[in-house]
Amino acid sequence: MKIVGGWKILFFLLITLFLFPMICMADNRFEFTPRIAVSQVCDDNIYLDNTNEKSDYLTTVSPGINMMISSINRSLSLDYSPTWVYYDEYDENDTVRHAGTLTFGQNIAEYLRFNLTDTYLKSEEPIEETEEVEGVRSTRNNYERNTGSANFAYQFGPEDSVTFGYTHSLLENEDVALEDGKTQNLFASMIYWFNKKNGLEPNYEFTDAEFSRDDGSIADDDYTGHAAGIRYIHRFSQTTTTSIGYNITTRDFDGPSEDYDIHEASIGFEHAVSSDISLALGGGYFIQKNERSDDETGYSYNASLAKRFQRGSLSIGAQCGWDEAYLEAERRGFTRYWSADSRFEYTFMQDLNGYAGGSYRQDEDSADREWETWRANCGVRLMLMRWFSLSLSYLYAQRDDDIDVEDYTDNRVMLTLSASKLYRW
Repeated sequence: MKIVGGWKILFFLLITLFLFPMICMADNRFEFTPRIAVSQVCDDNIYLDNTNEKSDYLTTVSPGINMMISSINRSLSLDYSPTWVYYDEYDENDTVRHAGTLTFGQNIAEYLRFNLTDTYLKSEEPIEETEEVEGVRSTRNNYERNTGSANFAYQFGPEDSVTFGYTHSLLENEDVALEDGKTQNLFASMIYWFNKKNGLEPNYEFTDAEFSRDDGSIADDDYTGHAAGIRYIHRFSQTTTTSIGYNITTRDFDGPSEDYDIHEASIGFEHAVSSDISLALGGGYFIQKNERSDDETGYSYNASLAKRFQRGSLSIGAQCGWDEAYLEAERRGFTRYWSADSRFEYTFMQDLNGYAGGSYRQDEDSADREWETWRANCGVRLMLMRWFSLSLSYLYAQRDDDIDVEDYTDNRVMLTLSASKLYRW
């Protein structure tokens, strides 16, 4: 399908123009930051191919704006940036990326607030930067993602609140070999503290997912699903919290795909060792009850450590459990996974800072296919004068799959010169 994203960008901006007069009052605080960035990128495997790697140099020009308007009862934040991308050798991939985020909040009554968020992305990058999206592409065809969410939050106690809302997520691919899809979610959650030490957190979500194809073939099955859970929380002190919870997730497919339910019990522990060190641990056990095939069982765990110090920060984490992937370039369905990640940030001097990070993840699907993914990145940024900065970054990505044609290794180096200036009134 040929994607025409102009109407989505127009809709995105029209929402902003509609909300803008509501908050342009004398008691508001305004912040406006125009910016521009020019980058040179060297990528040694632009199609993520295992046997026929093709490298290229990319030049990107990315103007952008960030606007924030806030008062006691309302707030609006808008960030938008188009990016013109020019390929040196494979110029048939030249394109214009778009990235935008809109956040709006309005106090309707003393304890009732309305919140609205929308995130839009158009890109040809095969490795997506969208959070929790693990799937990759082997082409440079454009795709679009849009996720909008609206909710009402009512506070009925110092720490007690109830939230209910709606989320709509959309994926459209220019590559006709890939599925388009959308999911709609109705959700509700509550947190209620009986006293200062004991609290309860129930939640519920309904999902309706639909998929389509533009190459004339039959798309994968649509599905509906429910997810409900409850968590009991106990505070031993201001710095130490434990919890125990139970969740059930159901998937009911329209076609021959196998329905399943997932039951999971978990416990958690959080502790602030000091003002700059925090620790979180958790563990659990899940059962996937399948409609026809044998049930699957497994353990889940999570562990994270965060440390802040005078010139930087360090975070380390590990996770294990189950995951789902339907609204992605690769429809992986239900998978079991193991992962670890770390990130280090450091300020070398007043105008020079750097970072380094890495992650590892192993997945296994219901057909016992396994794949491993490694990612690493590092970079430095130098502030020049007052409004300019120069940055150099490196990205490494590798995948080792049981299906050899899905393997890839990619190295990318990027040099960026940027400028921005903040205006307040």
